[in-house]
Amino acid sequence: MAATLQDHLRHVLPSLPAELQRAARWALDNPAEVGLWSMRRQAQAVGVAPATMLRMARAAGCDSYEAFRAPFQHALTQHMEAGWRDRAARLQARRADTPAIDAQAALTRWQTSALESIGAANAPAAFDEAAATLLVARQAGFLGTRSAFGIAFQMRYAYQMLRRNGMLIGGLGGASSDEADSLGAGDALVVVTQAPYAAATLELARLAAGRGAAVIALTDAPASPIVPFARHVLRFARPEDAPGDAAGPASFFHSTAGLLGLAEHLIARVAVLGGDDVLQRLSEIESRQRADGVYWTDAPSGRARR
Repeated sequence: MAATLQDHLRHVLPSLPAELQRAARWALDNPAEVGLWSMRRQAQAVGVAPATMLRMARAAGCDSYEAFRAPFQHALTQHMEAGWRDRAARLQARRADTPAIDAQAALTRWQTSALESIGAANAPAAFDEAAATLLVARQAGFLGTRSAFGIAFQMRYAYQMLRRNGMLIGGLGGASSDEADSLGAGDALVVVTQAPYAAATLELARLAAGRGAAVIALTDAPASPIVPFARHVLRFARPEDAPGDAAGPASFFHSTAGLLGLAEHLIARVAVLGGDDVLQRLSEIESRQRADGVYWTDAPSGRARR
């Protein structure tokens, strides 16, 4: 295991010559590069000869540099979520062998995979049941923090075009707990979250569910930590969990395409099931927007075109 090898390297590091110490410290600080880069490229990064890297590996108890690299390579292929830095390092390491157009296509495949998984991951009636809960709610809150905040904002923006009772749990001024505190029995809270799960999101959802609010979770896995608090769970399959590129992640950052797909599906079902009340609300919104000139138009104003 890489951790065991790294621990041993740390143990012997003080006894190594200065040049080997420099190589060892670089290896400890750059585990992804150790697993991905050739020995020669690593030596260039450290500023030493390739033979120095081999001597460092032998000092760590390995017969060859390939044996030294093997635990680091194994760690990269494990099913755990890699850190942002390690994911970016993997992308950089593949840059020389992967044309930009291929890298872009890989990310598009991952995004498409997340969107296509929505139909398979949710029961046919799941979106209608969640939409029905929103339609009978006294208040409907929308919660997402960090990368999920934009999706929660967009959901609330679209929802308010259909109904007047939507509220964004935005935490302006650090008051997110106070905002969520207004939700209780008879209310609904849409929670947008995926790995890595924001602790603040989970805590606010737990508190709202404890007060009787119906939590509607938009998430990424059956074992997502939001599931125990949710009355409805709508999910997608994360690209990491779906068949895809053997080379690894297509972006250093987790894609939010799946969450956005779930959000748009749910709001669409609210519109479909909302009946005449929704249609009347949309008419009012559109009339006001036209009167306020909200959207740009190229229609001539005042003077006729010649």
